[in-house]
Amino acid sequence: MNKMLLIVILALLCVAGWWLLRDDPEAEVRDAHQALVQLLSKAEGEATGTTIVNARILQSMFANNCDVTGAAEMFAGSYTPEEMVSTTIRVQGMFLIVDLAFHEMVVEFPADDDAISRFTAVLVVKSQVEGELAETRNVISRMRNVDGKWLFSEFRLAKVPEAA
Repeated sequence: MNKMLLIVILALLCVAGWWLLRDDPEAEVRDAHQALVQLLSKAEGEATGTTIVNARILQSMFANNCDVTGAAEMFAGSYTPEEMVSTTIRVQGMFLIVDLAFHEMVVEFPADDDAISRFTAVLVVKSQVEGELAETRNVISRMRNVDGKWLFSEFRLAKVPEAA
């Protein structure tokens, strides 16, 4: 094999390795949102142990202060990580199923340690009394990079306009 060809192949492998292993802030922010969806969702008959494990993970995803504003109804306010988890567990306990999904996410970085994501959130819940209910909101979330970890610091919710 030609020495020059070998050098080119090694260089390409190094570049590919760097590309695959590099830190990608957008991927980290998207992954955090996906993890949040999984932790906030609840399957029918989910074990209490799962809720406890999820609560510990969920608590580590929020900044010291996380604001919820806009069309958040009774959930608007400023929360500590512990209060966010407490509210989540209380809401999950009210329903048999909680299914949350985020769609059409766009992530922007106004600064290296600041990420703003815009997306549509669809929440479907099922209760014994009222059956299945669905809500859709446009959401703007803000995350801050604190000590190398992206933490949620704000959620702004807006109602989706109804089609005419």
